[in-house]
Amino acid sequence: MELKTFKVFPPFFAFVLDNQLRTLIENPEKQVEFMGVEYGMKVLEVGPASGFMTQFLSKKVGEKGFVISIDVQEKMIAKALKKRGYLNNVSFRAEDAADLRSIKDGEIDLIFLYYVFHEIQHKENAVKEFYRVLKKGGVLSIKEPKFEVFKKDLETYKEFIIKNSFRNIEVEKKGNLFGYFLRFIKD
Repeated sequence: MELKTFKVFPPFFAFVLDNQLRTLIENPEKQVEFMGVEYGMKVLEVGPASGFMTQFLSKKVGEKGFVISIDVQEKMIAKALKKRGYLNNVSFRAEDAADLRSIKDGEIDLIFLYYVFHEIQHKENAVKEFYRVLKKGGVLSIKEPKFEVFKKDLETYKEFIIKNSFRNIEVEKKGNLFGYFLRFIKD
């Protein structure tokens, strides 16, 4: 099974992700809700870039919840800290999804990947780490961009994740112009 990997989004273009027009077009609060984030959860956000979605995750989990935002690119974490360092229920870390050494077994309620899974270089190790850090009944929630990731890639990703001990609980929520949603659970 060939898993296509795309280039990571360059830090130089992070300003594009913070465009206020994005708030109107994507409705980030609704996206966070679609992906299953709830008040009080401990969420692992993979690939926050400059932290645009992080601010909405922070708000949704509230003061009883916590967000760990990791990015493999140290420059992106620096940008996120500069823009969103004020979020007191968020920890930004330069860390690879394929090696989540700072996170304990069964510590996370939901893993949030927003237009990121296709960029992860070592997907097999990352999915194993996701499984390890999720609580029993924890959710792996993925949104992939329709204009970059094709339906066949999405199916390959889905098969791969299921092969690695997750159960698929939802495929592609309807009515979203920009992305495909996938949701998996750790039994």
